[in-house]
Amino acid sequence: MKFQKEILYMVMEDIEYLLKLHYQELTLHKEHIALDPDWERYADLERAGKLLIFTARDEERLVGYSVFFINNHIHYKNNLFAVNDVLFLHPEYRKNSCGPRLIKFCDEEVSKLGKVKITWHVKVSRDFRPILHRLGYVDEEVICGKMAGIQ
Repeated sequence: MKFQKEILYMVMEDIEYLLKLHYQELTLHKEHIALDPDWERYADLERAGKLLIFTARDEERLVGYSVFFINNHIHYKNNLFAVNDVLFLHPEYRKNSCGPRLIKFCDEEVSKLGKVKITWHVKVSRDFRPILHRLGYVDEEVICGKMAGIQ
């Protein structure tokens, strides 16, 4: 298994299959929310140095990804935050240590930016907090959501 930092245009072709799997498995309210990534915004963020993409590959086959938004926090303007946007690992690769190794790789790469607060959001249906806890993370917040404007 190879973990690496990548740039957007290098993963664009490979990622479509995994994005569809990710959407089918984890997205709530599919009847109201269609998979439609705003690639231009991702590219703009990457050009501005505010996006990091990490991948897991088996040979050349893309089997996982993790993407972070990098920014100074609006509440703490002197502190850099790496906020995980998405994390996905193909189901066939979840039984070994690939997931924890990908997260650890992300930690190591993000740490190269200096002192950075790293945050992950965790879906209730795929709770990987035990892995994060083993890697030194603690529970900090809970996010609740609903679809507004529908009957």
